[in-house]
Amino acid sequence: MIMKNLYAFLFVSLIAVGASAQHVYQPAATAKDKQFKRANTSVVVNGDREVFYTNDFSNCADWDIDNAGNNGFPQFVDDLDFECGTEVPEGFAPIDAIASTTADNGYMMVDSDEYGGEEGGTGIENCWFETVMPIDCSDHPFVSIDFQTQYYMWDGGSSDGNEYCLLEVSRDGTTWPALDTFEESEGMVDFLDGDGPVQARYELFPEMSTQDPVQNPTLITFDITEVAGGQETVYLRFRWKGTWGYAWMVDDIEVYDTPENDLRLENYVTYTDYEGTGMYEYTTWHTSQATEVQMAARLSNIGTADQTNTTLAVDVNGTEVGVSDPVDFAYQVTDTLRVTGYNIPTDAGTYTVDYEIASDMMDENPANNVAQQSFEVSELHYARDNGEFTGFFPAATYGDEYTAATPMQFFGDGTIYAIDVAIVAGDDDAPVICHVLDFAELEIQASTEEVELSEVFYNTGDEVGDEIIWTTFKLEDPWPVAADEGWVAAFESYGGSNVRIGEANFAPDQTAFVRGDFGTAGFDWYFTNEIPMVRFNFDENAETSVNVEEVSAQSFGIFAPMPNPATETTRLRYTLQNASDVVITVRDLNGKLIETVDLGSRPAGAHSYTLNVAEYAAGMYQYTFNVNGELATNKLIIK
Repeated sequence: MIMKNLYAFLFVSLIAVGASAQHVYQPAATAKDKQFKRANTSVVVNGDREVFYTNDFSNCADWDIDNAGNNGFPQFVDDLDFECGTEVPEGFAPIDAIASTTADNGYMMVDSDEYGGEEGGTGIENCWFETVMPIDCSDHPFVSIDFQTQYYMWDGGSSDGNEYCLLEVSRDGTTWPALDTFEESEGMVDFLDGDGPVQARYELFPEMSTQDPVQNPTLITFDITEVAGGQETVYLRFRWKGTWGYAWMVDDIEVYDTPENDLRLENYVTYTDYEGTGMYEYTTWHTSQATEVQMAARLSNIGTADQTNTTLAVDVNGTEVGVSDPVDFAYQVTDTLRVTGYNIPTDAGTYTVDYEIASDMMDENPANNVAQQSFEVSELHYARDNGEFTGFFPAATYGDEYTAATPMQFFGDGTIYAIDVAIVAGDDDAPVICHVLDFAELEIQASTEEVELSEVFYNTGDEVGDEIIWTTFKLEDPWPVAADEGWVAAFESYGGSNVRIGEANFAPDQTAFVRGDFGTAGFDWYFTNEIPMVRFNFDENAETSVNVEEVSAQSFGIFAPMPNPATETTRLRYTLQNASDVVITVRDLNGKLIETVDLGSRPAGAHSYTLNVAEYAAGMYQYTFNVNGELATNKLIIK
């Protein structure tokens, strides 16, 4: 597994909805540790427009790669350069490859972490890549550029401001901003063509500090009209300076006419507005936790004209939630608009949230004015993971003890009966246990029995949604929860058994945690930016599902249904050692046949079938799996 920085955490206290977001400041790092890979986030694209230059790095000969140490500046190292290709180099590469639109055909990356690991982090790095051939902007009086990027900052921990990701522009390919300066304000260049000094340097992340990552990928946009507008020859240079950073990647460059009217939604689109409220974004809400939320979206004006009366409208399942207060957006202004007053429903189901921004002007790129999310309301789970594997924790060959913990806030009364975990690997008879931890100190408050796993319960990592096998661990004693409390679902492996679990969507700093020997602090708690797939289970009839039902031959196994009792639907989970014909029958306790489901031939592996029981009468039922003539039966309660 690719890792990145880890700090011993200071846990964020519970923040009520509507309160200002709080920040927890970490002590400066004294040595460079690494933290787990960050979840990919889809980039917001710019929609249809006239683009007169593109480069997707499918032809690396389009670029010259060099560094300041080779150009008469001995204060900088001379053995660090960008690389153009499709693979993250082996060694010390600290972050995931860029998830750009055309990453498969090549991208550009500088891997400072690899250099630092080999050279001990000594020396100042200053390298770049630049276009070989000029771009003709003579017919384009207003010019903008955007590109997709992935970056994670490290500046040695002693002070912020040592690292720079820069875009620089030249009109002749030889006259550039000075190589021994880095501030954007120092990027004025006089090309001796009568225009006088013009801005030719743009800093990508001027507000970043130690440990800051960016979304993968992030779309960066600059209006470069001052230096490039109307010019016959324009050259681009992407330059990085730092002291043992992580990695910076760039892909999918587009140069285009700056539009007059162009609002764009950015990556921060959320139905709980975590930055504004402190409420985590739950992908699955248990019905007992339904509460009022605040929705938000961040947008930028990347057109040259002011955008007046700009609003954010939000719908859920086609029903209007509300419209934000109107705001005027000047050129290059970014702000967050919010819609309040939405209550999470108490009816189980899937809810789709649609966001749309608008202003008085007709937007020239409407495709980037809309976004969509979804969440689930469940009678079973309360969860922050979205049920999609983005990685596995920890590394495949990891054998030591660890705990993975997902904190959750509570907004209503209820009772936790079990903890569900998406397990993806482990040795046979691996000892594991689950806990409820307190929100502030991460101390154990309640636990399940210690159990031993069997590989029949493992996901492969290819499952999505209903196909995921959630292994249930029943608490020894039910754990009551109440509004305004916070509790943490935790999974612990005792080590030596290579047990791995799934990681899912992105988690903000200090909101998801792992405990183990992962950093210079030794065996301790650290935060991770991917959510461990560990959930709270509110099913009062939940049973530990580690032991599958016995069958006459070990060619398949079935698991306890989830939920059980059920009211609308329940998932019947099973595993096949070989490709098999599968038929499910459901009977009442008198033996009357209620339903037959012929699933046909199913491949080997883990599966589940969602049985609709909404029309079943309340009571006890039995369901039977017939797999190539072999039978296994389990009980199901309908309430």
